[in-house]
Amino acid sequence: MNRNVVLSIIVLIFASLVSACAGQPQAVNIDEFIIRQTEATLSAGDAIPAPTGDVILTVSGKIGTTNVDDTIQMDLATIESLGVVSHKVNVPEFIDSREIEYKGVLLSDLVALWQVPDDATIMEMVAINDYKVEVPLSDAKDYPVIFALQEDGAYMPIETRGPAMLVYPYDHYEFARDVYDNRWIWQIKSINIK
Repeated sequence: MNRNVVLSIIVLIFASLVSACAGQPQAVNIDEFIIRQTEATLSAGDAIPAPTGDVILTVSGKIGTTNVDDTIQMDLATIESLGVVSHKVNVPEFIDSREIEYKGVLLSDLVALWQVPDDATIMEMVAINDYKVEVPLSDAKDYPVIFALQEDGAYMPIETRGPAMLVYPYDHYEFARDVYDNRWIWQIKSINIK
């Protein structure tokens, strides 16, 4: 076989591999930047207790379990019982221009606890001011997204970004900023699984 033909075949194979991987999450060891703060006392398959404190999150839609009528209502203690993690990240400019440490739980652990079926694809997140954003469920599976409750060691008040916000690991994965910046929703009050 001609050397040029062999090189052309190699280039075509490499190009097809690169295009097949485009947009896919990169292999990253999350243990290098996600730090476990507390161990979980609640996990997938466990009954979710009814809230005893103020409800900060209501989940509805395609869920496989409930704890109040046809919804899941969660207070701070119930959310944190999934095991608190922390992550320092350089946040997008529209939030602040510095590194911030967030503490909360992994979004993937919440999704597992809610027993979301495989045919669900979207989490419609609604903020206190009724701002809505659709977050693909694949984000929870593909990336260590944090459902953050604390910022730099303090619980986030409603006046800023509390009681909860999504935090993407921007420093460790390549994200299309024109898409993912919109998914940094804060003041989350409810999630409808579709």
